[in-house]
Amino acid sequence: MTTLTILELFPEHLAVNGDMGNVIVVCERLRLAGIDSVHVKHNPGDALPASVDMVLVGTGPVSAQRVLEPAVAEIAQQLVAWRDAGVPMLAVTGGMQLLGSTIALPNGVAVAGAGLFPIHTDATAARVVTNCFAVDVPELGRLIGIENHGSRTTLTDGASAFGTVATGVGNDGRTEGVRVANAIGTHIQGPALAMNPVLADHLIEIAASRAGLRYELTEAHHRLDALASDCRAILARGAGIPVAGPVAA
Repeated sequence: MTTLTILELFPEHLAVNGDMGNVIVVCERLRLAGIDSVHVKHNPGDALPASVDMVLVGTGPVSAQRVLEPAVAEIAQQLVAWRDAGVPMLAVTGGMQLLGSTIALPNGVAVAGAGLFPIHTDATAARVVTNCFAVDVPELGRLIGIENHGSRTTLTDGASAFGTVATGVGNDGRTEGVRVANAIGTHIQGPALAMNPVLADHLIEIAASRAGLRYELTEAHHRLDALASDCRAILARGAGIPVAGPVAA
């Protein structure tokens, strides 16, 4: 039986806000669908797997970004190659920034990213904490989580945003995240995939299809999804917004 390889980048440095939950969600939803998976952790000094089916990256502080700069440079070419091959990826906040072009730090130093996302990050901005961060995404609808970052992100070279901000700040108060092929960068935390199973399933369906597998939801999935729906509803109610956004394109 085909086993999907789920690669988590730099969990020793980029998992401060529970982003490892995204990996747990993917592996559990695969298990419930009868699909085997292996979770591979990549930290500085480790060798990358020969091939992967999904890449997940969490967030972390500026200090971690500075430490990881050389390690990111070492694997940048392979990450871009996987992106171009259509491997699904999800990078959250600090991880998204490290997979971008550059990060401008408060001390005037710039950290070079992997160049996977055409974005520039200004990490000198005031901190933003949004308890109900709502983002409207074509085809996926309204995603809800939290955001916590002291940065502003600029899309460059005609890059496409992941979605549009309904509440909170995201990139700049209007756009949120970035998307290139099947690679997604976002500020959504909570963790994102636990709060928004539709996004988890989107990534899983791509990975499964590329591997020639069929991903089907079960009653166990629906029970988990009901809990996630309740969580989104609580956050939305507190912010005074509808759980569902505009009709998806």
